[in-house]
Amino acid sequence: MFVRKIGAALLALCMSLSLSACRNEADTFPVIGEATSSTSQSGPETSAGAKPGNDGIKTLKVALPYSEETVKCLSAMFYAKNHGTWDTSVTGGDVDIRSLATAATNYVIQNIGVTNDGASLENLNGWKNSGGLPDLYLAADPQSAAGAGMAADLSSFASGNPYIDGSKIYAASVSSQLDEGRLYGIPHYSTATVIFGNRDYIPKNGRLQAKYTTEDFTRYLEKTNDSNKCIPFASAYELLPYLGSCFSDDKSVSYMMFDEYRADKESAENVIAAASGFVKKLYDSKLTANTDKEGADPVFSRSAALWVGSSVNCRKWGEYYPDKLYYLHLPCNSTSNPGIPYLRAYSLCVSKDCSNKQFAAEFAAFISYDEDAQMLIYRMENMEGFMPLVRSSKVWNMAANEGAFGSMVTDFRQTMDNAVYCPGSFDNPLYRNTNEYTASYFMGGSDRFNPEACYGID
Repeated sequence: MFVRKIGAALLALCMSLSLSACRNEADTFPVIGEATSSTSQSGPETSAGAKPGNDGIKTLKVALPYSEETVKCLSAMFYAKNHGTWDTSVTGGDVDIRSLATAATNYVIQNIGVTNDGASLENLNGWKNSGGLPDLYLAADPQSAAGAGMAADLSSFASGNPYIDGSKIYAASVSSQLDEGRLYGIPHYSTATVIFGNRDYIPKNGRLQAKYTTEDFTRYLEKTNDSNKCIPFASAYELLPYLGSCFSDDKSVSYMMFDEYRADKESAENVIAAASGFVKKLYDSKLTANTDKEGADPVFSRSAALWVGSSVNCRKWGEYYPDKLYYLHLPCNSTSNPGIPYLRAYSLCVSKDCSNKQFAAEFAAFISYDEDAQMLIYRMENMEGFMPLVRSSKVWNMAANEGAFGSMVTDFRQTMDNAVYCPGSFDNPLYRNTNEYTASYFMGGSDRFNPEACYGID
């Protein structure tokens, strides 16, 4: 059994998540104090952080993956709840949108926009070199943003933030964002690693059950190979980093066994060898390939029956494969196992240059964890493939109604407390090195899988 090392800072933060559940209900939406800056700028053109002008207006420049109307409504809701004017007889699911979008507030939040996958280092550098970073932004990888000096340490804000309530959110998503005891991002939503399927290549005897074993998977690929002229499973090496739990008797282990390797190299190497051996057999048996006969990506050429990917791409693949997609969970050792979700948490970062980090952090926590704010987002935006990080049944029910992925959302909700949070951006060194190494290994590299080369350890 692997034992993970938990630092004192992580313990302190986790304790604060639990203790926040004991706060009085009256403390849920505290009035946010005025910024201390004496700068007299106001309005949406303010470029250097959240500053109150002479008229008391607070401004934020944000990069969120939502429409201008959604951001206006979130801002108005935030203001109403902070100033005691929110009508508690309505929720984010039924509040009048037009009234909310036109409500008078002293908050001006200008959204410059970003993709659902968050801002990469390239995006951040582009903003920095052309007018300055937004005060608050969805990040592709918070630790990389912090390493580049573009994300503030939010530990002090998180430890006393009333929205980060350990009884109402998935606290592990927050602790997963710690870097040497410092928190650089507030998790906003999550996506899952899943297996996509093309219905055109389902074997004649039917598709695989959503929960299945590695043996079931191999048999299914063999039947797919017999029934169709296709590549049964495209680029199987991409599955390897998420197989650790399956080959550790369905016990939750980290992405590519990285934490376990640091704690116990020998035990971790045994698991990695078993997992990589499974993937190697798929290549040897011609049940997987990285390119089709013309040398194209099998997924883009539509010659693949199955492939692994992130649910962030549900809409993209849904458009590319209209009415053709189906989804499978990752394999387990036993079909009776509830499952170990491998998730990616997308976080909101506050720029180091933001002049009112408190206000920015409060808004970030509010739109991430307030039940009404989350309901409003799921009501106004297409959130297929994305899952909330709050425990609210109302929010999860709305998420389960988002497109073809909705049935998977219902399954994931039951296993969220088992989740492993993984990196998902090539800005992250571990993610980048793992993908590059595994691709080269299964294209004819060394016979022995080298974990340290995979991790990028010199």
